Amino acid sequence: MIKTLLYNVRGAIAWMTLGAILDGISGLLLASVILNWSAGDNTSLILLTISSLAALSVTFMATQKGYLAGGTVMRYLTAALIRHLPLSLKPVKAASHLISGPASQIMSVPAHLLHPIISGIVTPLTVVIGLLIYQFVFGGILLLIGVALLFILRFCAKQIARAEQKVYVSQQEVISALDNFATHQPLIRRAGVSQNQQKNLELALNSQYHTQKQLQRQSLPFHLLFSLSIQIIFIGLFCAGALSMMGIFSVNNTTLSLNVWLAGMLLLARFIEPLWLLSHLDQALRQSKKAIAQIEQALKTDELFFPKESRYPESNQVSCHALSHYSHDKKRILNNITLTFKENELTAIVGPSGAGKSTLLSLLARLQDPTQGTVSYGNIEVTQLSQQILCAKRGVLFQDSRLFSGSLRQNLSLHINNIDDRQIAIMLSRLNMDADDELLDSDVGTGGMALSGGQRQRLCIARLLLSHPDIIFMDEPTASLDYINTASVINLLSEAHQQTRIIVTHQPMFAQQANHIIYMENGKVIDQGSHYELMDRSPWYQQFIHHNT
Repeated sequence: MIKTLLYNVRGAIAWMTLGAILDGISGLLLASVILNWSAGDNTSLILLTISSLAALSVTFMATQKGYLAGGTVMRYLTAALIRHLPLSLKPVKAASHLISGPASQIMSVPAHLLHPIISGIVTPLTVVIGLLIYQFVFGGILLLIGVALLFILRFCAKQIARAEQKVYVSQQEVISALDNFATHQPLIRRAGVSQNQQKNLELALNSQYHTQKQLQRQSLPFHLLFSLSIQIIFIGLFCAGALSMMGIFSVNNTTLSLNVWLAGMLLLARFIEPLWLLSHLDQALRQSKKAIAQIEQALKTDELFFPKESRYPESNQVSCHALSHYSHDKKRILNNITLTFKENELTAIVGPSGAGKSTLLSLLARLQDPTQGTVSYGNIEVTQLSQQILCAKRGVLFQDSRLFSGSLRQNLSLHINNIDDRQIAIMLSRLNMDADDELLDSDVGTGGMALSGGQRQRLCIARLLLSHPDIIFMDEPTASLDYINTASVINLLSEAHQQTRIIVTHQPMFAQQANHIIYMENGKVIDQGSHYELMDRSPWYQQFIHHNT
């Protein structure tokens, strides 16, 4: 991936490299001007002027190219993620934040990291090469200084990175403790141990604070070591040159003249300054490498394969045979499930949390492929359906389905020409929402955050139903709805007799309206049948209905 990114920004890198070379050449020419000042030769001054103007122009172009390259990188990464993530065979961690987080961070690399890194390496190298040609001894001294400083920089970076990793681990432990405390608040309060748990949490926070403080104190010397080394080298050479100029210190009985000393100090500054800037980029460089690794890991996950063309299924029946599925850590989630979901019927999948219901729905909708077994729509296995036909055939409502930024009308119509305001108004009316022009033109905000959770849920349901898929998969469609709106959704889906509806639910009202009910537990189908059949023979289902009504 890094090779691909570098290829996409190769033009910017070339301009940055040229600018850094010209900057080094300008430093050499300025030293030459100082050395030849008393000789009255203006050749070096003319060359310096040309070189400085060229360096300024090229640096401007390099900066501009760097920002443009950042946009190119962002476009490339965004396109790759948008294409890959929906086809990933397994969920990608923090997928919703990859573009706003790591991808945006990588976007700033060409302008804010590549440019100073290239300058920090190429400019000193240009100065060294020039001096090796003109004055081999001084050039060799600078080369040794540069190697030593880079070694010190690398050593400090490793020590700081190690401390940062320990701080990160400490922070993750506290985040886990906070999450656990928040998740189990109702249970903690009911058990009467809230104060003890709160004290334990405060102890964990204090421990994390002291750990971070100690680690920062330990890493501080390494933050300062590189800068201190540069200052010691500069001051040492400065004093040696000054003493030599005054005749107190000499090499081979030769003292330095004022112009030679000034030229040497100038070249030393031009050599050291870019290297010193590198020390301030180390943390940003590590963060960028981490962001690249996150994107790379996401893009490396295996993808769903789709044939380019396929036949359209002859019916809306959904079936699965010998379906088993394992998590990435080899934990079994579903075990040898064979089911048939009859055409144009409403099927409810129920069971306790962790039973594998959502995983089964995901496999039936081909959001991922099973470890073993097959899923078919009508007479065709879903793996043999083209992406276009699969997406046209089925519609999916996730637990965390979201709206996108834009008007309500845009969200519901999805730019499909045959969905008009009248159809939208009828659908929203059935979901207890008034669809006047003001509402349809209103912006829903990022992710629909301008609306309540219940409104977002109903609008996502409306969006799915307005697209008229033949097969509907829904995961907890009434989770954030009150009793009245839950009843509206149930009635709406119960009357969709031209569509096969497969619903995962913890809502007994939904189960009672279903044509067929599947009861799952521990990744297995324990029982199935009508509402009345399960009421007669399933103690869990009886408790499920009575406990929630």
